[in-house]
Amino acid sequence: MDWNVANEWMTSFLLHLVRAGAFFTVVPLFGRQTDSLMMRLVLTIALGGIFWWVGDQRVTAADSLLVLGVMASRELLIGIALGFALSTMMSLLTSAGELISSEMGFSMARAIDPESGIDGAVLSQLLQVLGFLLVLQFDLHHEALRVLEETFRSCPVGQPFDIEPIWNGIRTLVTGSIVLAVQYAMPVIGLMLLLSTGMVLLGRAVPAINLQEFGFALRVLLALGVMPVLLGQGAPFLVQTFRSILDGAAAMFIN
Repeated sequence: MDWNVANEWMTSFLLHLVRAGAFFTVVPLFGRQTDSLMMRLVLTIALGGIFWWVGDQRVTAADSLLVLGVMASRELLIGIALGFALSTMMSLLTSAGELISSEMGFSMARAIDPESGIDGAVLSQLLQVLGFLLVLQFDLHHEALRVLEETFRSCPVGQPFDIEPIWNGIRTLVTGSIVLAVQYAMPVIGLMLLLSTGMVLLGRAVPAINLQEFGFALRVLLALGVMPVLLGQGAPFLVQTFRSILDGAAAMFIN
């Protein structure tokens, strides 16, 4: 076999692994802790090899290590950008949980999040678990892999690309996730505002009531009573939101 051809194949295979590895390092759907390191490594090698085999197996071989480093940096940027874009699916649930916890008085109730390794609100973790279950139920984790596969066609390995659509897409997804988090938490926030208004009127009518102690317990009970309804009725909204994020992430790499 010609050494130049083999060098082109090996370079292409390495670049496929770099893009896939960067993606699995950042995206939260497949874990980001050391416990899932081996699984992510196996997925990187397996899927990177599959994408290399079914795609363009040869690229222009690098003349030096510096050129190879630049080519690998481009693939690293694409993988990180895609993983970060898809991570907004979970970050919007985290933001929604923080908003709800703050309104119901659970902002101090925090625990270590096993997915990220940092402390977070209990309701945020509950919503993240719901989000992961919805992703698995509706096969959205496979859709994420399909989006990764599409990047190898829209942004071929070893070829330059325009970074402006990627930057604009990430900015749109991040700002949109904040709006979606507020929309998802709005039913609970609205009820808390109505409860606060009613407590103020009750305090004016009956000044002897200890509103601080009575109101805190009432806010917690009302929020806990509404949460099952929110989790059930809000599931279609989350699925639609996840699909829109996947579509937006795929559109980032279409030049």
